[in-house]
Amino acid sequence: MHASVVSLDAASAAGLRPVKVCGAGSGEREGEDGPDEDAGVQLEPGSIEHVAHPEALPHGPWGKRLYAASRVSALTGGTVFIALIAMSLVSIVARKLYAAPVPGDFEILQMGAAVASATFFSYCQMVDGHVRVDFFTHWLPLRGRALLDGFAALLMGAVALLVAWRTGVAAVSSYDSGEASVMLGWPGWVAIALIVPGFLLFAATSLYIAGRRFGVVLGGAK
Repeated sequence: MHASVVSLDAASAAGLRPVKVCGAGSGEREGEDGPDEDAGVQLEPGSIEHVAHPEALPHGPWGKRLYAASRVSALTGGTVFIALIAMSLVSIVARKLYAAPVPGDFEILQMGAAVASATFFSYCQMVDGHVRVDFFTHWLPLRGRALLDGFAALLMGAVALLVAWRTGVAAVSSYDSGEASVMLGWPGWVAIALIVPGFLLFAATSLYIAGRRFGVVLGGAK
């Protein structure tokens, strides 16, 4: 899938104005600048265009597999959150009208939200959706920004692996101690263990994105 190149004129007082739109394969940009060494997705940080046109979709066998897995993960987490919201609404209405809330609704909400929250990080990484503060670096050339983004992705991957490791340790500890929820008696280690796959996938996608960034630094395709 071809990425679009959108260079924005920062000096325009009227707002963001696209200067050029072309396919990723074009080697030149229209206007006075001549050849564009920053070929790729170039969008004003924080702009509506940046949110609406995220990073080019992953390519290659590993990229496509990671993108598909992260998308399924995010959809699963979203489905869990919708179910939790529905359960909460039913519990609130039943509590107000019949004094009969869903048993253990707070425990279900806490466990489900913790598991579902871990499912979104990988997809956000794959579509370049994380909040980025680049006020001091947006003036750098493409390779300079790619180098910094590559190191940032590596750090996120390392942190994700650390969280996955410690969460796995916590799940084993919870299993050994026989910890269970107060109202429902559900084993706590199950919910804790279900958080681990989300962070492992997050680590894998972070390493993949880091590889893409360093590929730009070395002159490869984005």
